[in-house]
Amino acid sequence: RMLEGRELSIGVSGKLWKNVLIMYDRQTDTLWSHLTAEGLIGPLKGKTLTSIPSAMMTWAEWKRLFPDTKVLKKKIGLFGSSSRDPYEGYYYSSQAGVIPQKFRDKRLHPKTFLVGVVLGSGSSGQKKAKVYPFADLNRAGVVNDNFAGHDLLVSYCESAKSGDVFGRRLGNKLLTFEVDGKNTSKPEAGGAKGGCRFMRDRETGSRWVLLTGEAVEGPLKGKKLGKITSTQSFWFGWKDYYPKSAIYRHKQ
Repeated sequence: RMLEGRELSIGVSGKLWKNVLIMYDRQTDTLWSHLTAEGLIGPLKGKTLTSIPSAMMTWAEWKRLFPDTKVLKKKIGLFGSSSRDPYEGYYYSSQAGVIPQKFRDKRLHPKTFLVGVVLGSGSSGQKKAKVYPFADLNRAGVVNDNFAGHDLLVSYCESAKSGDVFGRRLGNKLLTFEVDGKNTSKPEAGGAKGGCRFMRDRETGSRWVLLTGEAVEGPLKGKKLGKITSTQSFWFGWKDYYPKSAIYRHKQ
């Protein structure tokens, strides 16, 4: 919420732009994109808030990874229990947004869940976007990719309904990852038995937590991959912002 030394207080405007929520700040009434964090209308138009890498996953998996987590619990409101998601039915319906789509891109179904990244490319820093559909990530387990000059690792766990993106370089070493199907109940390995699987790097054989990018066994134990800001989204909400997005497809 800090922008050029100024602290902003952010609220939900109730507006939509390209079917994505719009925020506003109470200091200047500038409208901000929920997806890009860019000021769209108002005194701070063209400014961009700093994105902090985060994760979206099931509560069950999060508890395994971070058992001491503090929880923001809202009061019971219109929809009853604060833990109930009022949009649950919407995820699996054919409805795609409230307003008409700007254009149609049939490469993916509009309600395809995906992990999206936007990265600067080359010396010009020109932004390029790529999406990784959940279904393709689930078939692959982990994806070793190079996009826009960046060496990426995209991991996915079906039971957690979550995917994440990391840099594959650790110092001067470029790592290549594969899924490790063996599970464990050891707390230091990042979760109780029945949680998400792990991954190994082929270069050292170290074992890593799939959704945190932390090595828990082997020569690189204690090391952590750098997390790259990504967004979990529907295709229809992403494509209007990034119509030239590349799409990862898993090859059988």
